[in-house]
Amino acid sequence: MMIIEDLLRRALLAAVERYGVFEEDVDIILEKPREADHGDLSSNLALMLGGRLKRKPRELAGEIAAAVELPREIIESVEIAGPGFINFRISSGHQIERLLDLIQEDGALEAIKTGGGKRINVEFISANPTGPLNVVSARAGAFGMTLSRLLDAIGFDAHAEYYVNDAGRQIELLGRSLRAHYMQLAGEDVEFPENGYKGRYLEIMAGELLAQDSAAIRKAGEAFDNESFQRVEIPKGDATVWKDLPEEESTACFSKYALMKILGWQRETCRRYGLRFETWYFESELHDSRRIERALERLKKQGAVYEEEDAFWFRSTDFGDEKDRVLVRSDGLPTYFLADIAYHYHKFQRGFEHAIDFWGPDHHGYISRMQGAMKALGVPDGWLEIQILQQVTFLEDGRILDMSKRKGQFVTMDALMDEVGADVAKFLFLMRKPNSHLDFDLDLARQQSDVNPVLKVKYAHARSCSLLGIAAERGIEVGEPTAASLTHIQDESAWAVVRELVRLPQVIVSAAKSREPHRLAGYALEIATLYNQFYNQCKRILDQDPESRLALLHLTVLTGHVLRRMGELIGIDLPESMEKRD
Repeated sequence: MMIIEDLLRRALLAAVERYGVFEEDVDIILEKPREADHGDLSSNLALMLGGRLKRKPRELAGEIAAAVELPREIIESVEIAGPGFINFRISSGHQIERLLDLIQEDGALEAIKTGGGKRINVEFISANPTGPLNVVSARAGAFGMTLSRLLDAIGFDAHAEYYVNDAGRQIELLGRSLRAHYMQLAGEDVEFPENGYKGRYLEIMAGELLAQDSAAIRKAGEAFDNESFQRVEIPKGDATVWKDLPEEESTACFSKYALMKILGWQRETCRRYGLRFETWYFESELHDSRRIERALERLKKQGAVYEEEDAFWFRSTDFGDEKDRVLVRSDGLPTYFLADIAYHYHKFQRGFEHAIDFWGPDHHGYISRMQGAMKALGVPDGWLEIQILQQVTFLEDGRILDMSKRKGQFVTMDALMDEVGADVAKFLFLMRKPNSHLDFDLDLARQQSDVNPVLKVKYAHARSCSLLGIAAERGIEVGEPTAASLTHIQDESAWAVVRELVRLPQVIVSAAKSREPHRLAGYALEIATLYNQFYNQCKRILDQDPESRLALLHLTVLTGHVLRRMGELIGIDLPESMEKRD
């Protein structure tokens, strides 16, 4: 079955060709009208073309509506609204066909798989391995994982990746910090390194080392015995041996142990949050394989590098940056920028046809120089796509929470999950656009009623399962939904559910292509709201006449199907039963 939005776009394009407007001239957008009585889909095409054609949009909309050719068995009416919107009302018969198409093996959810298996690398979180994951990573995790699932849903081959910065001065400083904590706990008078890591987690780690022998350390390292973590190196011996080694060797052992422990925490946090990474890519691999040096040499050959003051610089101003950037410092050490260039170039070399990175708002100025470096290396324009995630503010009792004054509470992802649960956290993080600031209301997140948006969705699914369960207990045979049964839907609240359910394929496509996974949360919440309204409106569903009862039960089956698909994409569990609390 053709997707209805595609049918309407083709018809609208055919209608405006007489004005000299063709497919390459206009992007036709079809959206759900704000008012339910304005039809099922709406286009602002006349408003977009009015200025260009020097026409009044409403008059132009009338001409387009009169010229558009659509099958009456699909489109019941075409109407003009407001300043020039063209609204389409879909026939009830076709709505039922679209609804049933959602559960066909070769139906609408297969038809939207147009990605052709194109490989897309989606990198997100990639936090420094110097401590537990914090709440900033939680929003990135929710968006990155959901987008990966969305891309798979429309036929791409999405590859979730986590970049581990396990090289450089920060890892050395981490090892020196752990060594100092350990020595102090062992009663030795040592000076703590300047700018060292003083987090409570390192004190705990140092305390554990006091009680661990080499066998216990080897046992802990066995958790990393898989392909993605082969670069996690277990130091030989134990801390009683490491502390007496020459300082450089001693620091290296403590660094390896700290890295092993922290990556273990981060991996477990991601698992608990429902994140699945195909690859954990280690920066140290770039150094050991000389990919950093090779990337630099390639940039030099392309004329994109010059030497000044004993340092090597990238001509990033040629690509829109405000100034040129250092690649290799005067002391001969590569910058993080050069390592990032080599890493992203290796993504391209690994055969990914597109790459999407989620970065924080403080990295906005980094975009032009990184995309410029890819272009200088011969990577096609547009290959690297950057999505900026804006900041999150936590609210409690209506006030902004100053995280620095909470003494560690709610700073980590694990603490947030302990407080509100992974599903609630993910859903609330997905309630706003990724490039919009988010106020995370902790009081709302703690609510155990359907005031909490994610619980409203869960309750709606549990209610649908409960209704079907009671029907089975009464011996009512439901079976698979059919067009014959669904034609007996009469109540407007039930039709409101139908009109929302059939939007599923287009919601998935638009959320994936626009890189706006938050649309799924809004859609799931709208379905839950409409289903609850329908359930309350159609009292005593099981006591209605057999035809009406079966129609409403089949609608319930389909509602549960769509809600479960939303749960799969967002990564939340939808239970079959729940105890509802006020």
